[in-house]
Amino acid sequence: MTRTPQVLPETPADLLSEVLGSMHLAGTVLFRAEFREPWAITTPQACQLARLLPLRSERIIPFHIIASGGCTMELDGHAPVRLNEGDVIVLPYGDSHRLRGREPIVSMQVGGLLPRPPWTDIVVLEHGGAGPSTRIICGFLQCDELLCHPVLRHLPVLLHVSPEGPADEWLASTIRHTAAEASTPRPGSRSLLHRLAELMFVEILRKHIQGLPANEIGWFAAINDPIAGTGLRHLHAMPIHDWTVDSLARRIGVSRTVLAERFKHFLDQPPMQYLLQWRLRLAAHALTSGTTPIKSVACQTGYESEAAFSRAFKRHFGVPPGVWRRRGPSSPSVVAADPPRFSPSAMPPATPTPST
Repeated sequence: MTRTPQVLPETPADLLSEVLGSMHLAGTVLFRAEFREPWAITTPQACQLARLLPLRSERIIPFHIIASGGCTMELDGHAPVRLNEGDVIVLPYGDSHRLRGREPIVSMQVGGLLPRPPWTDIVVLEHGGAGPSTRIICGFLQCDELLCHPVLRHLPVLLHVSPEGPADEWLASTIRHTAAEASTPRPGSRSLLHRLAELMFVEILRKHIQGLPANEIGWFAAINDPIAGTGLRHLHAMPIHDWTVDSLARRIGVSRTVLAERFKHFLDQPPMQYLLQWRLRLAAHALTSGTTPIKSVACQTGYESEAAFSRAFKRHFGVPPGVWRRRGPSSPSVVAADPPRFSPSAMPPATPTPST
């Protein structure tokens, strides 16, 4: 963030890259599961599981790769999902879920299978009987809750990917490579697995965006819209530019009415409200990740006075900037400041397949 005047770029930013970069996304693979029939495990909510894991934050996004065999995933309120070899599931909100084999059996809490830390290598979890085996690679993506929430809340509760055909070959190859590295660690595997997990997640998001129906709404659907998507790219490329609805509309080449309608349709808010909230989240992140004086953060966020910044900050987060800096971004108001998580009408299939 800067107050130095800059020339607007002719081409808007790569929005997905810009936002994922600001989230400080970090991938990791922690477990290699060897389950034999009959078996069933239950994983708690990610915020609870994170307290048992050597991770830097409670905002984690679990994912599972089916390296071999197959299983069924059960998520409250949704139909069971059959997972086959090569499939990946990602749970953006870290909901509690159950993985099981073919036979009915009482589920084991995954926490009961974890060895005592510290862990010097990928943990191998073994569970079940003496029947056919299923191998699962379990990992997590960590990100900054403050900056990822406005974006990831527009994802469905479950992303189920079954790579098929030439268009998915790169993703399928990444999945196979991740499973192979986790199953047979070699020098450098840990660093490589971090990168592979992040690359896989980005590719899954790209596949999700490309597959959205024309009538979908939300942040990811907005990327596909030539008006809302271009507007978002300009705002994220230059968040401290002196934007108005008129100047942004002129930049895109539409009327301010059309621009406002597209933002309302996809994001349920005007463009300048979206920008204001993003600026405040950038400011909140700056307050907790550095020692820059509050007055300077206010200036860098586009406010001409610290008092005006403090009032806007308190309205959005519920506490003044100074209190926020002292206690960190652990307040529930971080999430309460936004609408509830997005609930798209199309659940992933259970089978592979300033002013306005």
